[in-house]
Amino acid sequence: MLSDDELQKGFEIGDWVVLPARGELRSGDQVVKPEPKVFQVLMALAARDGDVVSKDELIDEVWDGRPTGDDPIIRCVHQLRSHLGDKGRPYQYVDTLTKRGYCLKQKVRLKASVADVESGVARRTGTWWGIAIVSGIAIVLLLARSLVVDDGGVTVGSIGVLPCENLSGNEADQYLVDGFKEELVRTLHNIPTVTVKPGRVNYPGLEVPEIARTLGVESVLFCAVQRDGDMLKVNYHVDRGRDGINLSSGSIVGLLEGIFALQEKLAISVRDDLLGKSQPVMVSTSRPASIEGYDRYMRGQHAFRQRGQPGNLESAIELFEETIELDPKFGPAYLSLAMAHALLPDARNAPLAQAHERALAIIEEGIAVDPSIGAAAEAIFGFVYHKQKKWILAEQAYVRATSASVVDSNAFNWYSLMLAGVGRLDKALEQALRAQQLDPSNGVINSRVAIAYTWLDDPKNAAEFFDRAKSLGGISPTYWLANALMLERLGQHELARESVYAAVSLTGHTTSWIDQAFLGLRDPGQRQAGIEALKVAADTEAINPQIELTLRAMLGDVDGAISIAQQLARRDVTYEMDLLFLPELRSLRERPEFLDMMEQLGIREYWDAAGCAWQGTVVECPEAL
Repeated sequence: MLSDDELQKGFEIGDWVVLPARGELRSGDQVVKPEPKVFQVLMALAARDGDVVSKDELIDEVWDGRPTGDDPIIRCVHQLRSHLGDKGRPYQYVDTLTKRGYCLKQKVRLKASVADVESGVARRTGTWWGIAIVSGIAIVLLLARSLVVDDGGVTVGSIGVLPCENLSGNEADQYLVDGFKEELVRTLHNIPTVTVKPGRVNYPGLEVPEIARTLGVESVLFCAVQRDGDMLKVNYHVDRGRDGINLSSGSIVGLLEGIFALQEKLAISVRDDLLGKSQPVMVSTSRPASIEGYDRYMRGQHAFRQRGQPGNLESAIELFEETIELDPKFGPAYLSLAMAHALLPDARNAPLAQAHERALAIIEEGIAVDPSIGAAAEAIFGFVYHKQKKWILAEQAYVRATSASVVDSNAFNWYSLMLAGVGRLDKALEQALRAQQLDPSNGVINSRVAIAYTWLDDPKNAAEFFDRAKSLGGISPTYWLANALMLERLGQHELARESVYAAVSLTGHTTSWIDQAFLGLRDPGQRQAGIEALKVAADTEAINPQIELTLRAMLGDVDGAISIAQQLARRDVTYEMDLLFLPELRSLRERPEFLDMMEQLGIREYWDAAGCAWQGTVVECPEAL
């Protein structure tokens, strides 16, 4: 085993010279600076000189023995291969030995001449940021970008920005880590020649080409943030999608109190890599005026993203309100606060009128103090009008939102749901696909695409997107119910029943009626018993009315289905209307009461305004929205 003292003098592997004191890899004119943990993994491998290093040994040496799952190790090995140009199996530099660990395939060549290159350069210290003393300056920029292109910038037409890794392992720092990714996405969105797609997950175990294909981009941006006391260090690298070759990389170090400057320097560094230094600086300014306000806002965003957990939505509202108190002119806080209030009726069964009135008031106040949020606010106007069943106003707002220069994927997603609610299922699919193209790793959006395909009776495409949504965490009761319908149509009755169990379990309702209802679907002689089981569950409020409506129609109880639909067809009920246009509910749409409901809900008024016509059981509309 080679000693650390031997390796610190420098060594070669394959075509690469490794300079530990500088944290550099060199091959010809190419210089790469891996992030610290990636470099430490390389050093651990080099010390074995071809022998196997186990994952436990890597945890001890690189992560100081802290409990660590496989994902960080896999990510570091993947990044190391990318830096070394190790394109794919069979690997030329770092090999994987199943259930054993990793090893170097190239012989380590100690080379005394390498030490000469490093003369005058301080050796590594045990502290991850090294020695950085700049008197009177709070921010230290270590901009060590190593491009494999000229100063004109990297030619990149599209880029996927993955979540930054939290190298400190402290969940309390996650909101700070998220902020760097958000700033990168906002800044890169300002480049008109580059399409930016935010990744929601890091795709552990996938190679760069696979990640790029999944996101539909030409390149992928990785970043990692480490906090040590009041110091922050950020590493990033951009890899080419087709082969994983590293295009650029860099490191930035500074004090926590200078986090805004750090974010800006990181964004400029990446922007310069893509455009070249001669291009004008375009950096997002969407941040509060103070560190305290930023702290509240980012904590609120973190809680809002995890709003499914008890108390998180309420915590997010409180933190956004505190942000506004600290900075009354910070528009994004108004947007987030308004959206949180708009979601209260769905998430917490809050009074619809009160929550939506509050959401609209917040948005109007936000636009008054920060007009730049106007385009983004249209999506929230559309969402609220949609929930209020003001279909014409909702569509007008959604069209404005989805026509803006920078669009949140949620605008397309919500627009899709609104179009399905008025029977325009084909157009609903188009908008869902636009959302998915913009935000391909969003589990909720992939679920929406799967549901849109299900409503249109396209099981092949629906199955593909159900699988994607599940892998990305896009699971909800609606997901399972739509999945059950697809499986039922395909004759996979037992799997369909299991999906209904999953849906009902998520709602917290009893599952006691499911077996009898499914017996009724299989055996005409059991239909009445199935209907009675639904009635008993409904009488005890143990079944979701949407599920009851759909199953009654499928069991042939059209009168019962109509009765439930009429109860739900009130403007003060947050019931999504798209279920009414399912193939399974055709018998309901054939009844004269159905068009009366459409009148009551304002949908016929929308059809008239959009030039649509009712054709027996479906609505037909002009091609253009």
